[in-house]
Amino acid sequence: MKLNKDISRFDAAWQVANGKLDPFALSLFEERRKLLSPQQVAQLDQPFRSKAYRAPVRTASGVTSWFTKSGPVDWDAQFSRNPTFGLLAIHAADGHLRERAVQVAPMDDTAALTALLLRCNDWAAQVRKVAFSRLEAVLPRLNQAELVPLCLFVLDRVARWERGGAAVAQMLAAHRDWPLVVKATFLETATGPLPRSLRQLLRSPDHNWALPDLALHAQSVFVRAVTVETLLTGHAHWTEGYDWVWHDKVFNLRQKVPRREKRAVEVSSATRAMMLRHAGQDKSAKLRSLAADYLITVGAPEGDGLVTSLTNDKAKSVQWRMTYYHKKWVGNLSAQES
Repeated sequence: MKLNKDISRFDAAWQVANGKLDPFALSLFEERRKLLSPQQVAQLDQPFRSKAYRAPVRTASGVTSWFTKSGPVDWDAQFSRNPTFGLLAIHAADGHLRERAVQVAPMDDTAALTALLLRCNDWAAQVRKVAFSRLEAVLPRLNQAELVPLCLFVLDRVARWERGGAAVAQMLAAHRDWPLVVKATFLETATGPLPRSLRQLLRSPDHNWALPDLALHAQSVFVRAVTVETLLTGHAHWTEGYDWVWHDKVFNLRQKVPRREKRAVEVSSATRAMMLRHAGQDKSAKLRSLAADYLITVGAPEGDGLVTSLTNDKAKSVQWRMTYYHKKWVGNLSAQES
């Protein structure tokens, strides 16, 4: 779906004449909204605010209207007649209207829940307060299937928000199904910021129990690579921030390099051996290269079939590693090269 095209269509749903919404435009918004991913829902705020009328009009109900041409509108009546309008108004430019929309909008699908998470990070403190209260009320009834579509969005974006993101992430992490949601997300998702999110998740040992299953069965090659590397090396690595490395201060030549941290992960010898065999036979050359790297570090008993299969591998990246392996462990490798 092309989001920009849909936003232009949604714009018709903002038009109000004599206090009445355009029912066709509103139904079009509802039809399209359900198809949006959490990342696309997060993109609605800015264009919707830019298209809204800026001068507020105070209504009898105490709610503000940003439609200066339409005059005072009873928004509570609109919310009552059109529940879908709450899901549109939750992106409004006016904080009073966003606050009321958070209170009354139905939270029955992924797009609606994403909009609620956005309001938990709202720039207006009162809107954030109301959004947190609504999330606390909604969260206990959500099951694993409803949380899985939100998981990657929460891990990669919400947790890094400066206003309410960390608190939202903590609330979701306390949900009874969250560990299973995280595991299912990384097992079943094939695209997205998976390696970055997984490495940040591995800062804590809370999900160590899921690593073997992810290494064996994850759809994403990158998830399998991160988990196999963690289990083979016995360390989880992640990026904590960035540092500047100066090459020449006179000419202002410097390089931004990631600052990496790690923690130890306890892995049994049987699990490590299983991971090595799995990586050496994986269909992805990236994992077979990890197996070759591990063999270069620890060696292998003479006559090991894995060494033979990796030596004859079709991938150049694996062949080069195994050439180095034979030089190091069989001979012909100088002390400086090793």
